[in-house]
Amino acid sequence: MLKRTAEKVLAIIGAIVFLITAVTTTIRVATYDPEAAREQILENGVDQTIDTSMIADIAGSIGIFVIIVSVISAILGIVAAVKLKTDRKQTGLGIMLIIVALVGSIGTFLSGFIGGMVYIIAGVMVLARRPADEIR
Repeated sequence: MLKRTAEKVLAIIGAIVFLITAVTTTIRVATYDPEAAREQILENGVDQTIDTSMIADIAGSIGIFVIIVSVISAILGIVAAVKLKTDRKQTGLGIMLIIVALVGSIGTFLSGFIGGMVYIIAGVMVLARRPADEIR
């Protein structure tokens, strides 16, 4: 019988990292000041007129997308940690963790990179570790 404690712990750690990413992105979206962004753009030498409402809309949309991807990645990681059992075949969960890692990391514009790496490690461990009965 093969225990999956390490995979469960890594999946939970990855979920926590994705939740932290969601919380920090929420704070950034809530405290975003489009006027300060406009001033910074003007300081960098852009001479065009800048619509601050458009900047705020784009930043808000991107922020909400990152929040949604982070929360979904965290939920799927928790589901994988709960479903990891000692006496069932777990290939599907390992593949799911790797796919969630890739989609979560890219979907958060690499702000969830650490959580994605932890998911990849957990997914590879699920795929690589086999019970002794399967080897025979």
